[in-house]
Amino acid sequence: MKRIGILSIGEMGYHWARLLRSHGVEVLTYAGGRSEVTQKRATNAGVRLVPSMRELLAESDLVVSVVVPLAAKRVASQVARSLAKFDKRGLLYLDANAISPMTAREIDQILSPAGAIFVDGCIIGSAAKIGQGTLVCLSGPQAERLEELKASGFSTRVLGTEIGQASAFKVVYAGLTKGLQGLFVELLIGARQFGLLGEIMRQYEESFPGLLAKVAPSVVGLKIHAGRRAEEMAELSQTYRHNGLRSVMAPATKKLLEAVAALDAGTASGTGEREGSLLDTLELFFDRGLLRGKGPE
Repeated sequence: MKRIGILSIGEMGYHWARLLRSHGVEVLTYAGGRSEVTQKRATNAGVRLVPSMRELLAESDLVVSVVVPLAAKRVASQVARSLAKFDKRGLLYLDANAISPMTAREIDQILSPAGAIFVDGCIIGSAAKIGQGTLVCLSGPQAERLEELKASGFSTRVLGTEIGQASAFKVVYAGLTKGLQGLFVELLIGARQFGLLGEIMRQYEESFPGLLAKVAPSVVGLKIHAGRRAEEMAELSQTYRHNGLRSVMAPATKKLLEAVAALDAGTASGTGEREGSLLDTLELFFDRGLLRGKGPE
């Protein structure tokens, strides 16, 4: 895998690109219709911008999709349409998004007729820790081929040979991480309202050492990513319904994250880095009226 295409260069794509570039892999992206910030990130990460999707697919040994959940199927459809216009069989396509296993199987059905080899994937951990503990889980008949990413500093784990296994793993894991983010935001906003924020944070640390510190960076990230994380909770709810289960916590977390997203509290950076502290973030949410007035019920 000497050339890898990434769609698109958001926070996760930025850190993927930097790790790949540090191991001598050429990284390409097609940024047609993308924002100036996305294009700036690509430049900062040493990514080569190509003028068309066709050129990206023609030159890449592997294409990695790291987009918001709602865009995963649309991006796969664009790739399939482009592949159908020229003769290239056997392109590896890794969907590493937080999608339901049903969506993963749909994407496989979209890409297979165009000759692409689909690998279901997910990312467990933060973008900033790619290469330092963040795990890329894989499933599908040819998932083992992407173990080659280990040579570029990635930690990988093959979960099985079925499409959908990695996606199911991700949405269940995301229920914990996003659930903790939503729960801490709600409780700490309440503590701020009652004038007890410092005291409750000290008690949390005494009762659950290190937990708040682990969750804090992802709470800061909600300024930018709350909408995406709400989509992940929708994927989890859909997965449960599809399998005859009723999710209670995921819909509640989704409502809280949607309320945070509605604050429009952050601006994406050109480096994909998260800015600010937990206390600054909570104060921003509080000042913008989170959990006061109209909001999640």
